[in-house]
Amino acid sequence: MNRRKLFALAAIFLFLVPPAMAEQRTVTLAVEKMHCALCPVTVRKAIEKVDGVSEVTVDFDTKTASVVYDDAIATVEKIAAASTNVGYPAHPVKQ
Repeated sequence: MNRRKLFALAAIFLFLVPPAMAEQRTVTLAVEKMHCALCPVTVRKAIEKVDGVSEVTVDFDTKTASVVYDDAIATVEKIAAASTNVGYPAHPVKQ
């Protein structure tokens, strides 16, 4: 196949096939067993280690964690498991 045909086919492919677009999502988790000021730090650090997580805010007063993540990389289940695995069971808040 000559170079022009190959280039033309590549160009057509790039224009006709839409890229898979990841989307940033936010989830709020209820986090159990937080009893002191250090607990939110532990939860935040654990969740930050999940691939695809870009932002974590843990609120001790409301016992919640707000997490911004890339849904093509991370899942709510993986994020909740990260908190649960360090001793703070977490689950999504129903909205």
